[in-house]
Amino acid sequence: MIWMPILLFIFEMSAFAFDYPYTIRSPEGLLMGDAYTGVNADEFTMFYNPATLGRHKKDFTFYPFNPQLSGTNVLNDVQRLKEFQDGQIDASEVLMDYPIHASSGIAPGFKLFNVGVSFFASENYDLLLRNPAHPMLDLDLHSDKGIILGTAIPLGKSRLNRQSQSGSQTSLGVSYKYVERTGVRETVALLSPEITEALSKDGLKYILDSIDRVKSMGHGFDAGFEHVVKKGSSQFVMGLSALNIGGIEFKEESHPEEIQVSDVRSQMNLGLAYGQNFNFFHYILSADVRGLNEETDFGKRLRMGLQFGFPALKFMAGLNSGYYSYGLTLDLFFMKLTTGLYGVEIGTHYKQIESNRFLIYLSLFDFSFDA
Repeated sequence: MIWMPILLFIFEMSAFAFDYPYTIRSPEGLLMGDAYTGVNADEFTMFYNPATLGRHKKDFTFYPFNPQLSGTNVLNDVQRLKEFQDGQIDASEVLMDYPIHASSGIAPGFKLFNVGVSFFASENYDLLLRNPAHPMLDLDLHSDKGIILGTAIPLGKSRLNRQSQSGSQTSLGVSYKYVERTGVRETVALLSPEITEALSKDGLKYILDSIDRVKSMGHGFDAGFEHVVKKGSSQFVMGLSALNIGGIEFKEESHPEEIQVSDVRSQMNLGLAYGQNFNFFHYILSADVRGLNEETDFGKRLRMGLQFGFPALKFMAGLNSGYYSYGLTLDLFFMKLTTGLYGVEIGTHYKQIESNRFLIYLSLFDFSFDA
């Protein structure tokens, strides 16, 4: 194509938009507004707070196969797509200020007493075309794979076990992660009219294929604190986690002196959760304040969640940075299916740019037993 020599100009700055670059998240957590630091009792424990391993009740729990898929909820913007289909607007107008998201991931692993291991692999694609007068394309494209290992230690003599009806427990946890990341996180200026015209055809894929993605690796450490108070059917949890302590600095393997893909900054999170379990019915209320160490709008950092249900069926709802989420989980012995819709803030301020997404998660053949 003749316009390829003038295709791209890469600015030396971070992308304008997109969420904190997590490796992978709990599907149920996302549908609870991601207010999950104090809940955090599923197969994604170490991605929120390693101290939660201190209340693992079984001797061994195994999660062998648990893929998830999420993408842009196009049904939330039917009118724009209808205008495109009817020829009233072209593709560039459809894409302008419209967040595009697609991701997939899997995190098999196990918990052995108060130790946890998770392997993970994920693909994440986020794009946002903005500024019609001077088109800018925000890109966050990355593929991650790695392993995370963690453990937790209950402190003192006060501990909860399977038979405990009442009591309290305080735990400290640590984890280590190794991540291989291939990707790019940049803001691209689309300077020529030819590029804008290409977006009306099949040029967007060609542009993405033309952008170099760099393979790099990094190491990270997490630490957490958790205090649990249980009284009969009620339980209160307070969790505090420090993720990616000191940040993760990704470096390109052949040129280690040059940082080629986005670093992951450290993040401190506070989570509270209260719930009751009556065997046939349960509910959980949760709240998170994300990024205690960051100078961002409080509303952007606040998450609130709700879960209620029965032994085989759970419903989730939440509020993530002002955007709603909801969904359900069907849990039938060796199969767990979770699906729902959720919104996240991808701008720099509270309720600036919402990305509406769907989520599908399937876990097969997970099991637990006591030695």
